[in-house]
Amino acid sequence: MRNGTYRDAVTGHQLTVSNGTISFTVKGYSAGIYVLNGPGKIGSDGEFLR
Repeated sequence: MRNGTYRDAVTGHQLTVSNGTISFTVKGYSAGIYVLNGPGKIGSDGEFLR
């Protein structure tokens, strides 16, 4: 992984990578989509996005 700030496109959660690795957990039936320098949470909460 490239070092930098990653944001989850689903939840907006932010992680900083400084050692070339990333680690995170997600709830069952969910997904974590971390994007380097991403905008954060996309969309609005609803039936499929929380």
